Formats: sequence, C-alpha cells, structure tokens
Amino acid sequence: MNILLLSSSVREDRNTHQLAKALEKRINSEYNHDAKLIDLKEAELQNLGYLYKKHPNPPEKMKEAYDAFMATDAFIFVSPEYNGSYSGALKNAVDHFPKSAYERKPIGVATVSTGAMGGMRAALQMQLLVLALKGIPSPEMLLTPKVSDKFKKGELVDTDFLKNIDHFLDHLFWLADRIS
Repeated sequence: MNILLLSSSVREDRNTHQLAKALEKRINSEYNHDAKLIDLKEAELQNLGYLYKKHPNPPEKMKEAYDAFMATDAFIFVSPEYNGSYSGALKNAVDHFPKSAYERKPIGVATVSTGAMGGMRAALQMQLLVLALKGIPSPEMLLTPKVSDKFKKGELVDTDFLKNIDHFLDHLFWLADRIS
C-alpha cells in the first residue's frame, strides 16, 4: 500500500516535520507499505489561485504533488496546532486537488503541540476536514504533546512514544485493509 504523508508546517525549525519524518521512516522500515513524504514547505503550492486542473501552467512540483495525491492508497495529515486548529498550509494543499484524490481513502490524523494536549483541537478539526473531503478518517489519532521533549535534532529520542506511533499506524492500516 502507498501512503502519502503531508508535513504541513512551513515554519523554520518545525516540530511537525520531525514527526512526519519519523512516521515515514517507521512505515518504510517496520511495515510492509511504502511511505512518501510531501513537505508543504517545499511543495510550491502557492496560495490557492487555481485548482490544479484549471491552472494554465502548473509548476512541475505541483504536477508531482497532484500525481502523488491521485496515486496514493491512504494519507496521513501531520499538522501543528495553530490557534485551536490545523495549519493553513494543510488546508491550502488539500484544496488544490479534486475530492476524488481523497474520496473513500483512509486518512490518518497526526498533530503536534509543545503543550500537554498534543494538538487535540487541531486533530478534531482535521477529522472534520477528512469527512468534508469524503475521505474515511481513522478513528485513532496520533497526538504528540510536548513535542520538543520527544525529538532532538530531527531524531525521536522518546522511545516510549514508539508505542503511540505503532498503535496509530496499526489502526490506520487495519482500516485501510478493510476498505480496500
């Protein structure tokens, strides 16, 4: 199964990207699936002016993202919590492409926060986004509280958190197997 991860923070020194890379690494090394990471900081998806299909001259990176979105079997949206919701970059990215990219596909939600709640409010908002895209949200969300304590220099240092990652992935892959 092909899994597309969207790392949706575009800030410098972003904690979200560390979690997205850890998920990609874990899927590719420990599960029998292929994970690909799209970093929205580098994807060149400008503020939505044209839907991909109506863009007069889409940039090459936009075409690559479109092809990846359309070909994937499942998604994992990874976002920080900004003011009680997910990142604007995530909303902008998913709006570039047709709902058929997400329709009937399992979509996992993973959030990060420097606080104790792990991005719960953003995760709940992302579940609603998944439903609006006609995707199938995995009921198990990956909340990452106190993210700065879990990663150092891009590496997961809180090995106990691997249980949370595996629990999240097991539920997502169980769902994906049932609906495929």
